Order: sequence, then structure tokens, then C-alpha cells
Amino acid sequence: MDNSQQRKRQVQKIIKADKDIPIVAKDATFLISLATEEFIKRLCEAGKRVAERERRTTVQHKDIATVVRQADEFLFLEEIIPWVAAEPPAKRKPPAAGSTRREPTMLDQFVVSSKPSEEKEVTEQADIVMNDDGTMEAASSSSSAASTILFPFGAIFSHLSTTWAVMKVVATFHQPSSTLASVKCKLSSRDLEHLVVAKTNRVDVYSLQPHGLKHQCGLEIWGKVFSLKSVPIPGTERSNILLLLGHPEPELILLTYTEDSAGIGELKATKQLSLYDRISEIAEFCTDVVVHPSGKLAVVSCYKKRLRVVTFKSGVYDKNFDVQSPEINLFGIAFLPVHEDEYTLAILHLDYQQRVQLLARDVLLDDHELSSVPSTVLTPTIISPKILPEPTVIVPKVAPVPAELHGSEGDGEDGFGFLGGVLVIGGTKIMLYELASEQSQAKQRSKKRRLESRKKGDDAAEAEKARKKELERERRQRKAQGSVDWPWSEVSAICAVDPLVPRYFIGDEFGRLSMLSLENVKEQGLILLPLGETSPPTTLTYLTNQSLYVGSHLGDPQIVQISPTPRSSLTAPTLSIPPEIKTISPAWLDRASTGKGKAREINNTEDRDPTKGAVVESMGSYVNVLESFKNIAPNHDAVLVDIDGSGERQIVTCSGGAHKGSINVVRNGAHFQELASIPGLTNITNIWGVKNQFEDTYHSHILASTLEASHLFRIDDAGGDTTLTHVQETGLTDKSGLITNLPTLAFGNVTHRVKGPSGKANYLNSQLVVQVTRQGATLLQYDVATGLFQQVAGWTLNGLQVVAASVNPSQVLLALNGGRLVCLGMEDGKTFHPIVKKDSGGLPEISAVSCAPLDPSKPFANYVTVSYWGTNVIEIFVLDPQGFVSVAKSSPLPALVRSVLLYSFGSDHSSKGQDYHPYLLAGLADGSFVYFPWKDKQLHDRKIISLGHAPVSLSACVVDGKRSVFAAGNRATVLSWEKKRLHSSPIMLKEVAAVTSLNTPTFQSSLILATPTGISIGKIQDLDKMHIRSIPLGLDNPLRIAYEPSLKVFGVGISRTEPYRLGDLVESQSSFRLMDDATFTTLANFNCEPGEQVSAVAAHCPVINGTPMPLFYVGVFTPGPDAEPREGRLLAFSASSSDSQSRTSSLQLFLVSEVDVQGCVYSLTFVNDTVVAAVNSAVRSYRLTTSDDVPTPSWSLELLSEWNHNYVVVSLSSYGDRIAVGDQMQSVSLLKVVNGKIQNIARDYGARWAVCVDASDENSIIESNIDLNLSTFTLNTLPNRSLLERNGDYWLADLVTKFIRGSPTSSNVTENAALEPQHVFLCSSGRIGVIIDVRDPQLSLHLSALQRNLAGAIPGVGGGSHTRFRAPKTEKGCSDAEPAPRNFIDGDFVEQFLTYLGSPDQLERIVSGSSEPERLTMPVEEMQKVLENLQSMH
Repeated sequence: MDNSQQRKRQVQKIIKADKDIPIVAKDATFLISLATEEFIKRLCEAGKRVAERERRTTVQHKDIATVVRQADEFLFLEEIIPWVAAEPPAKRKPPAAGSTRREPTMLDQFVVSSKPSEEKEVTEQADIVMNDDGTMEAASSSSSAASTILFPFGAIFSHLSTTWAVMKVVATFHQPSSTLASVKCKLSSRDLEHLVVAKTNRVDVYSLQPHGLKHQCGLEIWGKVFSLKSVPIPGTERSNILLLLGHPEPELILLTYTEDSAGIGELKATKQLSLYDRISEIAEFCTDVVVHPSGKLAVVSCYKKRLRVVTFKSGVYDKNFDVQSPEINLFGIAFLPVHEDEYTLAILHLDYQQRVQLLARDVLLDDHELSSVPSTVLTPTIISPKILPEPTVIVPKVAPVPAELHGSEGDGEDGFGFLGGVLVIGGTKIMLYELASEQSQAKQRSKKRRLESRKKGDDAAEAEKARKKELERERRQRKAQGSVDWPWSEVSAICAVDPLVPRYFIGDEFGRLSMLSLENVKEQGLILLPLGETSPPTTLTYLTNQSLYVGSHLGDPQIVQISPTPRSSLTAPTLSIPPEIKTISPAWLDRASTGKGKAREINNTEDRDPTKGAVVESMGSYVNVLESFKNIAPNHDAVLVDIDGSGERQIVTCSGGAHKGSINVVRNGAHFQELASIPGLTNITNIWGVKNQFEDTYHSHILASTLEASHLFRIDDAGGDTTLTHVQETGLTDKSGLITNLPTLAFGNVTHRVKGPSGKANYLNSQLVVQVTRQGATLLQYDVATGLFQQVAGWTLNGLQVVAASVNPSQVLLALNGGRLVCLGMEDGKTFHPIVKKDSGGLPEISAVSCAPLDPSKPFANYVTVSYWGTNVIEIFVLDPQGFVSVAKSSPLPALVRSVLLYSFGSDHSSKGQDYHPYLLAGLADGSFVYFPWKDKQLHDRKIISLGHAPVSLSACVVDGKRSVFAAGNRATVLSWEKKRLHSSPIMLKEVAAVTSLNTPTFQSSLILATPTGISIGKIQDLDKMHIRSIPLGLDNPLRIAYEPSLKVFGVGISRTEPYRLGDLVESQSSFRLMDDATFTTLANFNCEPGEQVSAVAAHCPVINGTPMPLFYVGVFTPGPDAEPREGRLLAFSASSSDSQSRTSSLQLFLVSEVDVQGCVYSLTFVNDTVVAAVNSAVRSYRLTTSDDVPTPSWSLELLSEWNHNYVVVSLSSYGDRIAVGDQMQSVSLLKVVNGKIQNIARDYGARWAVCVDASDENSIIESNIDLNLSTFTLNTLPNRSLLERNGDYWLADLVTKFIRGSPTSSNVTENAALEPQHVFLCSSGRIGVIIDVRDPQLSLHLSALQRNLAGAIPGVGGGSHTRFRAPKTEKGCSDAEPAPRNFIDGDFVEQFLTYLGSPDQLERIVSGSSEPERLTMPVEEMQKVLENLQSMH
């Protein structure tokens, strides 16, 4: 065999290793082998030239390495061929004579032989096979002599790497909220219709109920959803769902909806069909699926030159095949309304002469192809560029139109007045093209036959004429059946009211909604009726009863109702219509709808061509918004802020678009709904709700205590207006009632304890209350007749004082000075008697006590909790007749304990119950609170959460039916049991001094809060929920944002685009605003020059001449005819207020300095006092300097240095003196700023198409790219050079637009934390995520193993396997070189492990894996704790 054939076979073996290439032509293999030879030849010749320059004849490693770094064509080998060659292996000594045994080599441990005792070879005929785990096998064709060589590349590369890569967990804080598609259909056998809504990564099913939408079920999708359609099941009213996942690996999924006996729905994937083709070119304009109304056929467009046809039988997948499409660049496809057993596609496309053409082709199922010539059903036509001025920018749409079944006599065939057709929507006009009649089709076929005959004839002249005639027909513009002017901007969504009714809802990109009517189209033409404004729609779905679902990407999805009459003022037009468009009045429609007698005569006098249609000029809006769903997409920019310095972080985003621009404040926690407030009651330290009787439902009084006195208020509430009346009680003599001249330490309703004949105590309803002051305890009884409290008994102290107290329904716990502790009971409701007593001291001074029952069903406590001064220790005692018996002690806490509570958060009252979760909680004097799980009479795993610096109080309450604890200090939070863990839900409340439950006819299940300004009454809702506050800005779209804490203002870059008509000049105005951080009112404004656009905003507060000077830097540019901007400015602003103006009323912006940059400032960051700007392809450093040698000092931005080694720098991030650079055309670089000068440290030379970067630390970078990947880079320093090593990859399936260092939640302080939140990221879909570093290498291995086992045990929908779904991808899909994610964990996926803790069989399947080596080694309990901790971070 000659050398060329040998090389060809070697190349063929390598190609066989790629499973995605099943067949390779011989010619292709030959060309690849030649190209490989040529490449090696060039590399060796270049290396030889380097050696010759150094006067050597031997080519060494350093010569090849030099070539790689000097020649661009070899630059991709930089990481493969290191600069420093490895040390040559030591020479082997020859084996001793007679020796037959050799030592195993490194390769031997990777060789698996069927017969270890025999030595075998891999023959030339061996095939190379790549396994799913990344290893490669070389096996001979003979099974008897097979030997396999395994190359575990991951293990080898991990040894080569000089640095350990930190594993990162990607978790979701806020799910994608942008709506992509929707459809209405009937999914179940019940008489109930459903709305199916698709977002980026999930599908949700809602049922249409009389009261609105009801969520039935949802399904997470492993992929990026592009389209959603219903598949009718023939012979039934039901449908299935067809889901199209988009590139880079498109997939078609058939979903079936089922319900159990309880009516709980579930979506299941019955067929997942991969459409992926590595070789084909991706469709540029049309990635969609259309379903035939019969439900028997669907056609998918996702690649150029071909379509995928899928057939169904009874709603179930049957088969699929590809058909070649002569039309390459499709804009849209739709099934035409033809005969039942015929399938004809209307195709709108861009032909080879860049003309938009509409034609039809028949789908020939038996032949598995499209008709070779256009169908005669729809006459081909060229659409004028005046109608579609920019089809490649604003992609037109097609929609089928049903035929009229009630036409007048003689119209059309078979009584049809209109034969059906297709609408072309998306230009300056809406065009309607009617289908051809049978006679017309026969005439076209006859003409076609004659032309073909002439073309094939012997007469060359006639044949040439026939070809010209055919070409002339192809270029002909056919007259449309009807058209109507489109008065507004680009059409973004369209839907039919009913398949048999020719009415359509159409929405444009500014949310201007209209209805197109084609009823009686041949007489009236197309009628366009404006309706009003909605959110900018991406999808429209008609529901029922004139209600419409509006899905949106730029605004909130809505349910709107179309009213038959205007709902707003009739003085303003429904929608603004340009003056050049002719309109008709609504009265004309009223006359036309009659169509008989005099009305018909009147219509005939109207000089109007029905083929040109009409736009109705109406007044008032017909749109009524019934319901809105929060959407924060798209996220343009964001900041993570702690406005009040309390530690509670909020994410403030720039979101929305068109006329729905908004700033959103996103936080996690609980929501407090204030129902009433009573100002003026200040300095309250504690508060209690009081009932007339213990078992009453409603409270009748409120007792409030200050540092000097106590105040009683009577509640007058009959279910309407509620009033509080201050009850005057003196408390100075015996039997005089409440003690009001002293502060109250504890107060509460108690039961009447009576012993029965058997000696067992009974606890009866009573009117008794207990009040504790520092002088002792008082037993009081409420007199309903007088409305006053009367004293029944008292417990006085001899020279001692009460320092802390607690009351439960039958016990009073008193802590006295000197370390004394007493527990009292009420004997027959008349006297106090000590139950347990420790009055001889022996304990440290006590700071707080609690006797709240751990079992809420019991009126007494078995355990009491005591905390001490000095030691800051909490001790738990059990009540025993012999005294207080200690059962547990905490370790010393970091501050004095001011409140303490032993509390069970579950619904079970016994330790044997599954929902029994007791915790010891303590509020500390330094503004934090601590909690311990209480298990087996032991305290475990202390955790601390900070609420500011004021002492923290604890109050038990019930929120949303859950037992909870309200912790209040400078900030407030609610503790509850969520997701099998104790969860803290912050509330936007400040300086709450005391809290108690309140229940009245008006304020049911509420809380009453004591604040510095008075008393507030309200409800806590939505524990552990995402809370979003939106500040609508309308047409003012926020694009960039920065925060300056010293001024407490946001700097916001605004772009405003007025609604326009398609084809008109688009006018936009940009500005920079300062907005108050609490109210978001505009404090100052700067308008950019006409035509300028804001591209970057950053805040910085340098110290200049010893004084902090808060500054805002703003980058603006002017778009030009070139793709790369050539004009731009960098502006520096300062802000201040005059003495007569408060900050919240106004600020003045001063333009300190500006500099022309001759490009676009894409990004800004800072290194000390140096401003670093990304301008086109350069990174520049500036410094603000002042001239002191002039009478009036002036400021200027001085250019210090420039680094210009990129194409388009779109993102910058700084960490210390390091700068991470993201290049849109390349990858990332790491720079250093020294004295204002920019120095290159290292860069990655791969084509990564970066979108956003952030510096994790001085040596690490995280990057997102246009292919929706996340990647991490680490600086690797070698002896002679440094390089950026890409050590992590993960396909997020979402476009990240912003990285922010930090965490969206207040961190729980834990000892030896293995998980650390590192970044917050925001995506264009509205997703907000968190990237968490795993600092423990062993935990990284455990989480990786869990992810692997879960992927084998839990099937997903879409994406193939979970491993392939998260593997990094390019536009061509997943690469065989990177078949799995690297150094990333899917946090949302591994957290599903917690849902299987109650399913032993499934849990064992996950733990055991598919083989014994895959068994998880971390105990389930420890894994549960890790995942619960992970959940708490997002």
C-alpha cells in the first residue's frame, strides 16, 4: 500500500470517531488528507526557516513554538504547542538477558485486554470510537483478539493544568418572564378550553375559567423554545401540543396533556424528534412550524433549502422526512385552505434577485417531496419593494384566509363569494391574494403545457420566446384581491379570531392593537379598525368573550377585553393615524353592515374602491386590561444596591422597550400590605393584642408599653370603620385595674385552670389576663359591663425586681435580679402559686426568658428558655417539681441576648411527626439573630443573620397559614419552614420595635407593628417570594444605569423613540437623568445632542484635593452610515443641590468635562482614579485633571494610554488594577493599569464572540457569548509568558447581558462556608441568576457525581441528555471535542434531589447510579444540607 493510501486510511479512521458524521464521501476524505499534508508541510517549512535563521540544521520544539506565535494562520495552536518543551524522557536501559517480564508503563493502565496474560496489538484495521464519557477506543475488528485502548483525556488534562479550577454552580433567582408563543386549544376530554404559553425554557398550561386563568401545570424544557402550535386530533375536539426548539440543535417535541381523577394536569413528551444537521445552513429569517388544520401534517422550517415534513395519525407521531425547497430564504410559510386531502404551502421568500415573491407548492406525501413547479392554486407574484421596503430587516408574515361559505349567487364556484387566500403582512400595506378558481387553474396549466411544448420544440426562435415568456411571468406582479394601508410600525403579532371567521387581531411593536375584517371582502374590501394600546405583543391569542391574551417580550403579558363601545374619553382618537392615510368614519360601517334598501343605495354613492380597503378613524379606546403578568425582560443593564446600608440587597434593572420602558426593583422576601396606620404613638417598646375572653376570635384591646408607662386602647370594629379609644386606667390603688404608670414587661390572656375529680387539670375559657411589670405579676379580670379590668390577685416581690418575663395560657415565667427564676401558675383563677422556683440565685444575671409552649395545642410549656448577661449563653430547662433541670446550653453568642424563643415551625406537635421542626431562636443586641435546630434535646448548626445594629425582638405569628416568627430590628424578616428548611424572608420594613398578632372583623389575620412614627396594621403575604416594584417610564426606555451612594441617586441613560409609521424616518432622543433612589423621581436631566445615543453610564467617587467628588461618566455616540461608529463623546458630570433645595426635590447636573472619542463608548470601568473606556476596537485610559494656574479652575479628561488589539470591545470589568476585556468578534483579554498606563497580561485567541465579561478576581474572568455559553478563564503563568486558560464551559440557553459581583440575598454567616455566591447575571429573557463558587474540591466532586446520577435517573424534555443539553455549543451545535459542561454545575437541576427525599425507591436509584463506581459517597443527610444551603443563596 503506497503512502497516500495509508494516509487516507488514517484520516478515515479519525473521521469515524465523530458519531455525528455517519457517511463521508471518498473524495472528501481524500481532500482532507491532502489538506492535512499541506498544513503539516507549511508548519514544518516555517519551523525550518526559523532554525536556519539561527544557523541550525535541526528543527527544535522552540522553532515550532515561535512559528505558532508569529504567524496568524498557526495562532490557534498556541495552547496545544506550549512555549516551553517538556523534559525528554529518560533513556531506558536494555532489558537483562533472559528477562521476559517488564515493568508496566503509563499506557498499560489505560489498556483493557480480554486476556490479561496475553499480549496483543491493535491492528491497522482497528476502528477508533469515541465514547459518551469522552474516552476513545481503538478496537480491532476481530472480537476474539480485541484489545481496547482508553484515553481518558479529562484525567490527563487535569494533571497538565497548573491551577485548580473552582467549580461554579449556576442557579436561577428569577425565571425567564418573556413570552414567546401561545395557543388556545382543548387539551382534555372535559368541556374546558386551555391556553398554552411558551417562554424561553418552559411551557405552562392554563384553563379558561369564568373568573380568569387557572394554572394547571408546567413543564421545563431543555432547550430554547422558538414556536408553539396545537395539533388537532381528528374525530375529537382535543388537541396535542407541538413544540419547536430552536438552534443550534433544533428539535420538535410532541406533548400530550393528561389529568388524574383529581383534575391535576400533566404534560408528557410522547415524541422528541431531532432536526439537527451539522452541515446544513441555518435558516436566516424563518424558524417555525406550521400545522395543517386537519392535524395530519406539520411542516418545519429551520434550515435553508429544505423543509421537514412530519405526519400524524390520530394525534400521534407517524413519520417524518425531508423535502428539498427550491426557495432558499424563506420569510414565512402557511397552509392554504384547499381540499381536505390536499396539502399546499404558501411560501413567501426572497429570490436570487433580492425580490420578495409569493407562491405556493404542493406537499406530495407519497413522493416525499414538494412539487417541482409552483402550484396553480395561488398564482406566483412579485411583491413591490414599495410595500415591503426592508424585508430582511422587518420580516413579513403570511396568514391563511378561509373561504366564504355564504357568497351571493353567481360569485365564484359552488356558491363561494371568496375562495380563500393568504394575507401578506409586514409592509406599508396589508395585501390579500385570493386563491385561483378551478377554471383559472386549468387555464394556467394549459398555458404551462404550451410553453413547455414550445421550449422543447425544434424551432430555436420559438423556444427562446417561450423561455422569455416564462421569465416574464415569473417577474410579473399580480394584482391583489384587496389591500389596506398599514398606518403604524412593524407588525409583531397576528392571530385569527376564529378559523372560520375572517377577522384578525394585529399588533405592532408599540402595542397598537387593531382588528382586520375581511367579511364580505369583495364588496367592502379590507377594513382596519383601531382598538387601542396594549403591551408590545410577541404573540396574540383570542380566548373567548372578546378577551385576548397578549404575550410580550418588552412589556407585561396581559389579558385584555375588547369592548363594543369606547371605554375612554371620546375626545382623543383611538390610535393616531398619519394624515396621508385616507380614513372612513364608524358611521360608514354601520350603513355598510345593513347592506339593504336605502342603506345599500347610500353605500353605492360612496366613491371608494373596495380593493384598496379602508382604515376606520374612531375615537376612544376599546381595550380594557383585565389582568397583567409581571415581566422584567429584556434586561439591558442592572446594578446591585444596598440603599440604606442595612445589608438587604436589591437588583435595579433597566427593562422593557417601545412604550413600556421601566425600571424594576427586584428583591426576595415577604410583602407587607399596610391596611391602616395610626401616627403619633411613638416610643413604643412592646405591644400586645387583648381579647375579652381567652377563646374569643377577635381582639378587643391593644396594650402598648413605653419605657415610662403602659397604654390601653379599646378597638371599636363592627366590620366597617375601625377606631381606637384610649382607655384611662390609673392603676394607683387596689382593684383599680391595669397598672399604667409603669412599663409592662409581659401581658396575655390566660385560661382558668381547674382540677377535676380525678385530679387532672382542665383549662377553661376565662376573662383573665396577666400583666407583669418590674414590681411583680398581676392577675386581672375583664368586666364586659364596665369595659374595665379589675385586679384579682398579685405576686409581689420583697426588695427584688422583675428583669424579664414571659406569659403563656397557664404559666408566668419571671426572671428576677440576682439570677433568680420563678414559674407561676394560677390556682382556680384566683391566686398565683409557684410551680417551680429557683430564688436562691446561683444563675448569672438573666437577660431574657421565654415559656412559649413548644406544642401549640397545649396551654402549658414543658421547656423554658433563659439567656444570661456576660456569658451570652442560652440555657434550656425542663420544668420539674424539684426545680429547673438544665437539658441544653448554647455556646457563647457574639452579643447580648435580648429576646429568646423555643419554637416549632411545623404542623406536627409531636417529635415523631415528619412536619415537626423545633428551633431555638435568639435576638441579639448587636442587630443580629441566631437560630439552632433543636433535635434530640441538642442544639445543632448555629446560623446568624444580621438585621442591622438595633436589638432584635422575636414574635410568633401565623403567615399564610404557616407558623412563623417575626424578627425585627433595623430591618425585619419572617422565619418560616419553606422547601424543607428554615427560610428567612426579608420585608421592606425598617425600625420595627415590637410586633403582635391582631384579628378584628376588618383586620383579620393581621399584624400590628410599632414603628418610630406610630402604629401600622397590615398583613404579611407571599413568604419567600420574588417581589418586583416597577417604575413605568413609557416611551423613555432606560438602557444604562449606575448608582452613587453618596448622593443616593441613580444615573440612568434614557433613549426615547416616538411611535412611527413603517417606512418613515425614525426619530429618537437620548438623555441622562438623576433619579431619587427611593421615589425614582427625576432630580436632574441632561439632553444629548440630536442624533446622539447613550451607550454607557458609570458612577465614580474619587478623592480630589482631599475631598470626595461624586461623578457620573456618560458615553454617547452618533450612528453613521458605516457599521462602526465614527463620532462619540465621553462626558463627565457632577451633581449638587443649592442650599434652598433639598436633595429629593432637585439636583443640578454640571458638565465637568468632555472629550471626543471618534467612536462609540461601549463600556466604562475604573481603576483607582483612572477611567477606562472601551471605544470601538480600543481600550483607553483617562484621568480627570484640573488646571490650578488659571483664575477659574477648569477640568479636563486627559488621555493616558490606549491599547488597540481588538475588533469591537463591548464589555469591561475591573478588579483591583486588572481589567477584563470582552471582544465581540474574538474572546477575552486580561490587562493591567499601572499609573494610568495599560499593559497586556494575557489573552485568549479563540473566536468566542463575547457579549459580557466580569472579573471574578485578579486572575479569573467569567464570560458570556453570543452562542449563549458561559465560560471561565484563569491566568496561567509560565516561566516565559502568561496565557488565559479556558477552564470552564456551560450552555445557559440564554443571552447574558450583565454580570454583577455579589449576591442577591443577604448571606447567612456560617462557619467554614463551602459555597460562596460570586456573581449575579441578568439575561435578555428576564432571567436573573446566581453563580456560586464551590470552595471545597471534595464537595465539587460530590455535586458533579450527583448531577451525573440525576441525569441518568431523571429524563428531561428536549436537549437529548442533560449532559448534552448543558455542553457548550456554537451555531453548529455541540462539538465532539466538548461533549459535556466543564467545571459548572446546574444548580436548579441538582436541587431536584430534594424533591425525591420522600421517595425511597427513586432516592436509592439516584444514590446508586448505574454502576457501583457511580454510587454517591456523600450521605443523603449531608447532601440535603448542602442543597438547602444552596437554595438559600437564590
